[in-house]
Amino acid sequence: MNVQLLCTACGHRLTEPLRRLPELPERPARDPRNSNPDGSRHAPPTVPRGTYAVDPQPSGAPYVPEPDWDTWMGTQGAFAYNGEQLVPAGPRDTLVVHPEDTLGRLSPRRDMQDPGCCGRHGREGPDQLCGSCGTPVATELSECYGPYETHFLPDAVRVESA
Repeated sequence: MNVQLLCTACGHRLTEPLRRLPELPERPARDPRNSNPDGSRHAPPTVPRGTYAVDPQPSGAPYVPEPDWDTWMGTQGAFAYNGEQLVPAGPRDTLVVHPEDTLGRLSPRRDMQDPGCCGRHGREGPDQLCGSCGTPVATELSECYGPYETHFLPDAVRVESA
């Protein structure tokens, strides 16, 4: 069954029609030194176009120190900063979609200092706004060293039949 994600604040459609996957696929590896055929440097998408999956793990900001780094090293969202190992402690059960399934429906937050070299790393929290009312609804991850996906906040969207 196809569904669409709508903004809970105003009802604006935020995605193309989507089909739910039974689980979040394993995130594909990417060598950021190599460009894709189209010249971009982001990783392969985590989910195919036209699908979404629920991520049961914490996603995005805030980030908290993690003393047991070995269990997190190399996983989505973990990074080192100023000598600390930080891991995501943001919301669970975000809805992960292919970033291109949102084209023309979201607006990036202009006030964020997201200094990725090839895309957005999402460390500052929700960086995608509803294209109609401006409510923060999602975080785009498109930096060359991480996954290529958009995470919708579970409380900011509702799933409705397409």
